This record gives sequence, structure tokens and C-alpha cells, in this order.
Amino acid sequence: MKIKRRALWLILIVLLYSAIAVTSVSAHAVLLRSNPQTNAVLTRTPIQVELFFSEPLAPKLSSITVIDANNIVVDAGDVRVDPSDPTRMTVTLHVLTDGVYTVSWKALSTIDGHQTVGTFPFAVGDANASAVQSMRQSSTARLPFTALLSKFLLLASLAVLAGQRLFIALVWDPALRGNQITQPAVWNILHRIGLIGVLISIGIGILSQAGQATGSELAYPWNPQAGRILTETRLGLIWLGRLCLAMFAVRLAGGKESAITSWIGFSVHLCLLFTVTLTSHAATEARPLLPILGDWLHMIGMTFWFGGLVHLFTGIRQLQQLESQLRIKLTSVLTSRFSMNAIIFVALIGLTGFYSASLRVGSWSALLTSLYGHVLIIKQAFVAGLLVIAAVNFLVITPRLNRDRLGEIPDTRLIARFGKILMLELTFAGLLLASVSFLTYIPPAKILSPNSDLVDAAKVDDLEIELSISPGRVGQNTFTLKLISSDGHPVHSAKKVLLRFTPAETNLAPSELELIGQGDGTFLAQGSYLSLAGDWQVQAVVRREDKFDAFANFNFTLQKPGSANDTNGIPRQAGFVMLLIGFLSGLLTASMKVNPVLRLGAGTSLTLFMIGLGVFYLTQPIPVAIEQVNPIPPNSQSVEVGKALYIIHCVPCHGESGTGDGPLGLVLNPRPADLRLHAIPGVHTDEQLFEWITNGFPGSSMPAFKTALSDTERWHLVNFIRTLAPE
Repeated sequence: MKIKRRALWLILIVLLYSAIAVTSVSAHAVLLRSNPQTNAVLTRTPIQVELFFSEPLAPKLSSITVIDANNIVVDAGDVRVDPSDPTRMTVTLHVLTDGVYTVSWKALSTIDGHQTVGTFPFAVGDANASAVQSMRQSSTARLPFTALLSKFLLLASLAVLAGQRLFIALVWDPALRGNQITQPAVWNILHRIGLIGVLISIGIGILSQAGQATGSELAYPWNPQAGRILTETRLGLIWLGRLCLAMFAVRLAGGKESAITSWIGFSVHLCLLFTVTLTSHAATEARPLLPILGDWLHMIGMTFWFGGLVHLFTGIRQLQQLESQLRIKLTSVLTSRFSMNAIIFVALIGLTGFYSASLRVGSWSALLTSLYGHVLIIKQAFVAGLLVIAAVNFLVITPRLNRDRLGEIPDTRLIARFGKILMLELTFAGLLLASVSFLTYIPPAKILSPNSDLVDAAKVDDLEIELSISPGRVGQNTFTLKLISSDGHPVHSAKKVLLRFTPAETNLAPSELELIGQGDGTFLAQGSYLSLAGDWQVQAVVRREDKFDAFANFNFTLQKPGSANDTNGIPRQAGFVMLLIGFLSGLLTASMKVNPVLRLGAGTSLTLFMIGLGVFYLTQPIPVAIEQVNPIPPNSQSVEVGKALYIIHCVPCHGESGTGDGPLGLVLNPRPADLRLHAIPGVHTDEQLFEWITNGFPGSSMPAFKTALSDTERWHLVNFIRTLAPE
């Protein structure tokens, strides 16, 4: 019977090991696709370089540069992270001559603050296609040692801090109730070490984060980049919040000890763990609530396991001063109770790890073929070692301790052996924490592209009509319509398939697009038919032989560029947190029992500095991005006025059709831009076109018309230029 029970426990341990095999980790902003594509050979100059990443980007800390074969910059320098889609970054290009060009980019994720850099080539015009396609793109991520050290210190310190309260409540107090055994004095030291570790990890982490933005290992505290990251990015706000929580925990630890303050401190430690989750890859999910909760529970489980081991080891050493029989008894009770609770927390780790695996890895092949998977397998060697040791403790050591306790055998050699096994287990736990910190800087095996496509379906008569609009934003889109019959087969016999576009909030006339059949029930076309932000009705019309026309109405909302990712309020939020840190610093300064010169000198200076910074940022006006809205409706009268202005001022360079083939344009270097491509809705706002007409295009021969044309005339010109866009 005992053999069967042990076999069942071994099977359980193996299953838990399989479930724990993958833990959730942070990731980078990985380049998913680009326009132009890598190694593309284009017949004409692209309007812009457009990059799409797996995570939102920090606008002021991400960039694109395009250079030619002579290392000369050929972009306009107007790098822009799309506010309505912060995973998209663009830069406008000048007209390019035939040749090979290199795109160099830098992306800083707003989720985890990791920086990736990369390059890729493309060619324009008469270029050796095979030679261009043989050139490789590169994408690398820096692996700063200081960032690894910061993450390791933070995880280890929080495991000690939060694990202490869990161990006392679940193991120590219930096991030793009535034995008048005081808590080991070393636990107070461990608590202080944990708090110091959190503070040090935050300091190193902030400076390492700023160093990543500047290309160095660590930035100086007074480096402007450090200030910008703290006061202008979501990640900086999390760092400040983490510092505020850590200082509150220090203040609680310095006050009078009680059960209430202990549990409040434990809650603060859990909040600190939650800030780690906010910078994990779980926060990048389209629906992040469950992934974030799973990641947080996963870390709580690890906290009990790792932190509990530290306190179990030190607690057993505290029992050395007792007589042997009592020592054996209490050690047996402690280890038994710890093992029972460990099973619950390891099960929690396993379940949440399995859930994370489905999101981050997805398949066994990805685990075996990706770099992330390879490092993860190495990490599992440490997990396997921990579980083997736990199995020995649970299946061998604990039963023997119980036998000695019940048989009143005064033999402490088994306890000494158990202490050595705990030391080995702590070593494996430390290695595991280090490997988790390393995994933070490796992108997961499964990376999903953020999807902004507009998708809807409707059933009409005997048809199931599915409509997809990609990328689902103002400007150029691909329209895909699928026809499925009532018996589930694709319908490819439609005589004509149309889409009719009607804006809900303007008086623009509806437009119509005919889709081309692909022979498999799918009908496809491209165009700039969604030219304005707001609500649109897209009507699908399906015409078939010997059937009534089928009509299906779909309603979509196109987001206005710049309306989704407003970060202008972050400096004020950072100011509030700085003010709170200043007050906490003042409380700590008043309660510290150290040299008055040090307390009043360093403590008061830090307090006044943080309060001053907080007041400064709180009193700064919130910058408002004022978008110039075209005040002139694009009616026929405005277009006629704009056309007359275009003929006088623009035709000499851009030509009548806007392709840049005017008599003067043919001799200019660089050549004038192809206005047809710039005029496509969604590529540039009216405000951007107006600004270029007003002040000239950077790095080109285009003059500024600020004094030559009135504001109204320039808006008329914008309305006419829009008519040059291809259908």
C-alpha cells in the first residue's frame, strides 16, 4: 500500500513538473512586418517606411533612419509612432534614385522597456534583385547585465519578503502553536535585507533602463534620458510606483510591530509583485486581465516556494538549541506542514504555468526549435532538480522524521542531513531565479501580431457573408469578402460582388468598389474608400444568376489617428507619485535613529528634492496636441480654387498629375515627391500636408509658401491635392 501511495505521489510530481515547464516572461517589441518588405526591389520610391511591432513603442525613444549606399540619410526625419496604433512607426522618404537603401530602426517597448535594434535592405529601380535578396536583415536586443541583476534582486527580495508572512501564517504558527518557540532573530535581518534588495534593484533598474535608451550599460542619475523615462513613459510611472511602495514598506518595517502592520506590509509586497506583472508579456495581450492575473498568481506561488524554503531552513536551524527529542518532533511537524502547503502552491504554479505556455509557446515544436524554447529547457533542469529534492523530502525524509518522532528516537543525524538537502534546494532555487531573469530578455516562441482588422459577418437568405477590412484604419485597405452557402460550401458563382461605402457623419456621397473573385468563394480588392475617421456603413451586394440580389449592411467605426494613446498626462501622474515619495522620505527621515547630521543632511535633502520635483511636474500645464482641422470643406468650389493655385505654384515641379515630372522637377535633386501617393487618405493628415505647404518639405528643394499663400489658399490647395490620390 505504501509503495502504491508513493508511486501516486511520484506521478503527481511528474505531472506538476510537466505543467510548470513554462513560466510567463516578458518580451521585446519584435519587428513583425514592414512596408517596404525586407529585400524588396521596388519600381518607384515608396512614400514612407512603415514598421509594425509586437508591442507598443515609446514615441520619443524609438526611431527610424534610412540611408543610401553612401551613408547619406534620405528620410525626412519625421519619425512618428502612430498614436492610434502605437505598434506602428513611420518615417517619410524623399524621392529616391535607383539603388540599394538600408533601414535602421530602434524600438523601445513601453511594456517592459527592452530595446531592440535592427536593419534591413530594400532597393529602388534598376538594381540587382538577386544581390539585394541575398542581403540579410538583422534584429538584435541588448542583454545588459545590470538589468538582469536588477530583475534577479527584485524577484529574490520579494520572495523573501512576501514568503516570510506566508510561511509564518501557514507553517510556523500552526506547527509550533503552544510550544513557546519564538521566531528566529535572523528573520528580522532577512526582512531588512529584502527591503534593501528591493530598493537597490529599483535604483539599478532605473539607471539600466535609461542606459538602454542611450546605448550604455548604466546611465548617470542626472542623465536627461533617465528623467524622460521616469516622467514621460508608462514604464517610468511603474518604476516610480514601485519605489513609492518600497518606501512605504520600509516605513511599516520601522514602526511598531503588530499583526495588522505585518499583513499591511504583506499586501504592499503583493502590490510590488503586481508591478512586475505589469511589465511582463501578459500586459501586451489584447485582453490582458486573465493573463496578468495568471502571471501574478504564478509569482505568488513561487514566492511561497522560494521564500518558504529560506525561512524553513533558518527556522530549523533555530531549533538546534532545543533538546533532541523536542527538536525532532518540531522539525517533523514543520516539514510535514510545509510539504502539504507546498503541494498547493506548486499546483498553482503548474496551472498558471500551463496557461502561460498556451499563450507564449503554443506547441512542442516551438519549444524545441526556438531560442526561447532552448533556454527554457535548460531552465527546466533546475526545476527538475528542485522537484526531485522536494520528492526526496516528502517521500523519504518526512516519513522518517515522523517515524523517529512517534518512536521517540533521539537521533538528530537525519535532521542534519535534511539541512544539507535544504541548502542544495536553495542553491537550485537561486539558479532558477537567475534563469527566469535571463528569460526575461528573450522573446517568446509564440508572438502574435496585434490585429486591428475590422471583421463582421451576416446571414442573408441562403448565404453567410463574412467581411474583413485590413488593416482597418483610415486610408488604404484590403477588402476581403467570403461567401458561404447554407450547407457550408464556398460560393464562387456570383456574377458581381460590390461594396458600397457611406459615412454616417458627413454629407459625402457614397462610393462603390467591385471585388474580384479568387475562385474559392473569396472576393478581394484594395482602395482608399474609408477616407475619414468615424462611423461607416459598408453594404455588401451579391448578384447571382436566377437569384435575388443579396444585401448585407455592416457598421464599422474607424478611430481618429491620435485618439487612442494619449500619454500627455503621464508627467502629472509622475509628479503626484514623486510628491508621495517625498512625503514618505520625510517620514522615514523623522523616524530614523541615526547620526543627526546624516539624517538631516541626506534625508532632508532627498525629501525636499522629491517634493520639489513633484510640485514642479504637478504645476506644469498638460501639453495638448492641437490638431489643425481643415476648415474648408472639400467641395467642388474649393477644389477648383486649389487646382488654380496648383497650376501656378506646383505644376512646374510636380507636373500636372503630381508625379514630379514638371519641367523644373526633372532637373532637381532630389526629385519632387509623387503627390499621388502622399494624397492617399490615412498616409498623412490634412494638417501634415498643410504644414509642408506652409514651411516646405525637410531636406528637399520645395519652398515654403507661408508668405506667398494665405491660410485659406493653402487649405484649398490641400483639398485639391487629395483629388490626385489613385482610386
